[in-house]
Amino acid sequence: MLTLWFLGKGVSKKYINNLKHCFKNDIMRVQTGGDELKEEYNYITMIERAVSVMEAIFESHKALGVSEISQELDLPKATVYRILITLAKGGLVTKMHGTEKYTLGGKFIKYSERVKEDINIHSVAKPYMEELANELEETVNIAIDYENAALIIERVRGEQTSLVSKLIPVAPYNCSSSGKVFLSHKSEDEIKEYFSKGKAKKRTIKSVCKFEDFMQQRKSILEDGYSVDDEEYDYGLYCMGRPVFGINGEILAVISVTGPKSRLQYRGLDMIKERLFYTVKRIEEEVKDLGITE
Repeated sequence: MLTLWFLGKGVSKKYINNLKHCFKNDIMRVQTGGDELKEEYNYITMIERAVSVMEAIFESHKALGVSEISQELDLPKATVYRILITLAKGGLVTKMHGTEKYTLGGKFIKYSERVKEDINIHSVAKPYMEELANELEETVNIAIDYENAALIIERVRGEQTSLVSKLIPVAPYNCSSSGKVFLSHKSEDEIKEYFSKGKAKKRTIKSVCKFEDFMQQRKSILEDGYSVDDEEYDYGLYCMGRPVFGINGEILAVISVTGPKSRLQYRGLDMIKERLFYTVKRIEEEVKDLGITE
């Protein structure tokens, strides 16, 4: 039917056949689902160019004009001009008064505040926790200090074990690696109050339930920068935790590795400690870059 329509318009059969061949090739490309074509169809070039324009202004630390941006990005001036006009209408760039130069718009201030609200220690730490759990094949936790206990807000599972699977998300101060880290950084009076009120429960024969005994451990925890739960919470269970410090020196959370003691010993406690320290270091570097305080 389409061929007859073309013929009726005076188009030659040879041209029609060539046109049909081109359409056929395009259809075949779509049907084969080539990765290149899929990427092309899911990619909006103009948006990518707009992002590049904003990044150019941001990186310059000064206002830029159409010609400067065009030269830096190797884009036609007309394209850069249309992008800037569109971005200005949306408040993403601002034209400097009395000039033809542009800076980033005030809307980014509003956006940045929202981003800061959405970014917290949990969201920053999770990718690093997943990487560590995959590397060690053991469970990695992140805990925060909450009402005289370490509250585990995320647990990335490693190799399954009944010892880890039955753990509750609230770990006591006195018999968990995360809890002992939090407790160690409290004042001596606060620690004494915790033990004097009978909050320290004895879960195994290794659980620390006396103020004097904990103070001996506290010294090494503060000096070494980490704590261990060596079958203090449950028999056969071992946990190693290290604090994540914020930009003001406060503890934001504790990252810990948990698993059966025999298996962790087989993997190598020194190696696990090294990987844990490295993971926390990377988290703290990102915390510093993002200015996270909670």
